Amino acid sequence: MFKIFRKNHTTASIELKDNNQLSALKLAAQKTAEEFNVDEQAIQSSIFASAAQGNTILENRAVFMYATSDKKHSIHTMTLTFKTPVAWGNDKTPIDYLIVGLLPDTADQNDLDALTEKVTNELSDKADDLDDIRFNDSDLNKLNQSFTN
Repeated sequence: MFKIFRKNHTTASIELKDNNQLSALKLAAQKTAEEFNVDEQAIQSSIFASAAQGNTILENRAVFMYATSDKKHSIHTMTLTFKTPVAWGNDKTPIDYLIVGLLPDTADQNDLDALTEKVTNELSDKADDLDDIRFNDSDLNKLNQSFTN
């Protein structure tokens, strides 16, 4: 019943001043820290560490990464979409979705694997609609919520 009041944790159609991977990562850390009231520097370090471990690219257009925080006790997600895709990784995959999983620092590899699988499956299920979803706040909110339902 109270899901009606749940915060959506999404930002659609972002225009980056410098349209590159580093700018996208920094913005993801900033937005995640603001949305979840956690330390931005700690989140940035965690996101950069996640990115350094390798990119999880989904549906050839979305990147999933994660951060951990001792201030959180459950798993959350933050989804950003870019107006102009960002060239990502060595192969310059055009990324227009960036999804950050925020896990409690007590989470283990099984928790991360389960979240990664959920995000992967939801994006796969909605693959044909991702062009429309990325510009529609309501649909983007529903997609983001589906990652943790």
